[in-house]
Amino acid sequence: MKTYIRALSLAAALALGLHAHAQDTTLPTVDPAISSGAIAGPFITEALRSSPSLDASEHRYQAARAAIDFAGALPNPSAQITHFVESIQTRTGPQRQAIMLQQPIPWLGKLDSRKETARAQAESLWHAYAQTQLALVDTVSNQVFELAYLDKAIAIQKQNLTLLRQLEPIIQDRVRAGSPLTDLLRLQVEIGRFEDQLARQRTLRTTTAAKLEASLGRSSSPPIPTIDWHVPAPLSSSPTQWLDAIPTRSPQLALLRALDQSQDARSRLARLANRPDFSVGLNYIRTGPAMNSATPGSGDDPWAIMVGISLPVWAKANNGLARQASLEKDAIAAQIAETELQLLATARATIAQLQDSQARIQRFDTQLLPLARQSREILNSSYQSGNATILDVIDNERTLLDLETEYWRAAADTWQARWKLATLSGGTWLE
Repeated sequence: MKTYIRALSLAAALALGLHAHAQDTTLPTVDPAISSGAIAGPFITEALRSSPSLDASEHRYQAARAAIDFAGALPNPSAQITHFVESIQTRTGPQRQAIMLQQPIPWLGKLDSRKETARAQAESLWHAYAQTQLALVDTVSNQVFELAYLDKAIAIQKQNLTLLRQLEPIIQDRVRAGSPLTDLLRLQVEIGRFEDQLARQRTLRTTTAAKLEASLGRSSSPPIPTIDWHVPAPLSSSPTQWLDAIPTRSPQLALLRALDQSQDARSRLARLANRPDFSVGLNYIRTGPAMNSATPGSGDDPWAIMVGISLPVWAKANNGLARQASLEKDAIAAQIAETELQLLATARATIAQLQDSQARIQRFDTQLLPLARQSREILNSSYQSGNATILDVIDNERTLLDLETEYWRAAADTWQARWKLATLSGGTWLE
């Protein structure tokens, strides 16, 4: 099982992301050790390396990370050039052009709040990347075991079809010896029925494999071969550990908490809307020579320093911004509570399905399948000796086929439930 822990190590690391992770310029890379994982491990590794959805999520994070730097920067300065069509005559000469430079300066704390908002937004996208990855792990593992189940079902169907075909020459000899033709017709109908089921299973395998190839990011590749897999061992750890891990390790909850931090910064910024902003600037006027060149200061270019302040007089609008920010924060808090309840409910339902599947495996393995196989051997011998009918043989083959198929269905359900719980809990794998 250690291979499965390695298979989820990257997802777990992402789900446990701290505030400092939003400071990173790159996201964690896939651990090469994951490729040694059995059954779903190699498929998950390939998907994590080539999935377009992960690429898109990573680019969104990097874009948000880049926004942190300019979020706390001063606004761009402005420049204005005025040309007087008719010069303004002054004592020192005609004024021809005016140049004005101005730099806005927000109230103390506004830039910090904007930067904190951008940082928290980047952190939420960091956790969104983790969630995208875990969702991909869940999808791929589910598809892998669905495909693995179909491989087993097809193999069982082919095996039973072979056994029925082996009976056909025996019945044909009996018909030639004078037995009724109905037994041969019934057997041929049953063989045709098995062949039809086998064809439908092969078609379903083709469609399932196509979906898996899309999740792996494959555009064209050889068909996915038959998957070699086994029935999972009984779970020795308490499944409640998955429930305990969800509140602290789920990337969905971490994402919402990061948004909550971002909303805190927005709320602080909204409360500062009633504070004025400042501006400083320089005004330069280009002046020509005076008509009387003896005038003191003739042709001198005057310049001035400017200081401005905004007037946040619309208190109702500014208070509305603060009220909006407060309500949005309350909404996020409610969403966190709702998401946690939904995740725990999904986990409890999946644990119930897991326990049911494990119990079914135990029943099939120790009781139902041994009895059904023993019954087949007895019925085949009885039919060859004339003590059983072909209907008895066919019914027994159907029962055994159904039991063997349900056995591997329960095994696939168990694996799928374990991976589901692992991804719900942020990468927690239990033995």
